[in-house]
Amino acid sequence: MKRVLLTGVTGFVGTNLVSSLSRSAQYRIFGHSRNREKAKLVFKDFQITLVDQVSSDLLNELKIDTVIHLAGIAHDLSGKYKPQDYYEVNQKQTGQLFDEFVKSNSTQFIFLSSIKAAVDHSSQPADESIQPLPASDYGKSKLLAERHIQKQALPSGKKFYILRPCMIHGPGNKGNLNLLYRFVKMGIPYPLAAFHNQRSFLSIDNFAYVVEKIMSSNIDSGVYHVADNGFLSTLELYELIAQASSKKPRVWTLPKNMVRWMARASGNRKRLSKLTEDLMVSNQKLLTNLNCKLPFEMKEGLIKTIKSFRG
Repeated sequence: MKRVLLTGVTGFVGTNLVSSLSRSAQYRIFGHSRNREKAKLVFKDFQITLVDQVSSDLLNELKIDTVIHLAGIAHDLSGKYKPQDYYEVNQKQTGQLFDEFVKSNSTQFIFLSSIKAAVDHSSQPADESIQPLPASDYGKSKLLAERHIQKQALPSGKKFYILRPCMIHGPGNKGNLNLLYRFVKMGIPYPLAAFHNQRSFLSIDNFAYVVEKIMSSNIDSGVYHVADNGFLSTLELYELIAQASSKKPRVWTLPKNMVRWMARASGNRKRLSKLTEDLMVSNQKLLTNLNCKLPFEMKEGLIKTIKSFRG
């Protein structure tokens, strides 16, 4: 039985990953959260042992095989966090946890980074050879954490995996998908049809599958981009939401300059960028090294997420 410790277990990715791992008898799950009381409530029906401060001594005491580091501050458009918050949590605390892993007997460290650590937009599939150029404090703090992990000399038998997913979606995580869903549900015309972007998406089910494959594999340490197969424009996504909701899509092709002016005037420039920019991500290195195929097609995963909004 593999003994796995996850940080950030009460987040969207954490709760779904615990749920996925719990379906298999081959894992003994341990979890860490800054909000222990919330974690107790969230996982009251799961076989998971909650722990306090993670140290090398604790990892050894619990005989942890794999540490999956999910905790961090996510990319935030509301301005809730200050720049130093990202570096304190995403960079410094990741480095501290990795150093404890290095001193311990644990053998695998999986770090949830982000494609934003490498690039904010890309009109061609971005692979791991890309020269990182993050544009936000979120991306910069994730990249600094990656570099801390990569520069450490690991004892024999230890491996690290830095995962750079694109936008992860699934039931319980709404974001811009839910914004588009509200457009469809309320019958509001989609006004951005003049933008023909291409984006990658990642279903939480495919992400959980990848993590489990990594834990059971012997692939090389390194950076791996994670995404579903294929790409979709925001317009195509809007139409898919309409289809999944049994609604007729209503589309406006407003001039791009007018849309940009309206976004500036309303303080929605960043949101417009997220909806209309290209962000294409290659998953070929990961799938080739794991010698596997993803279990869910991109549209299949998106439809599952869309249908969850009805609840």
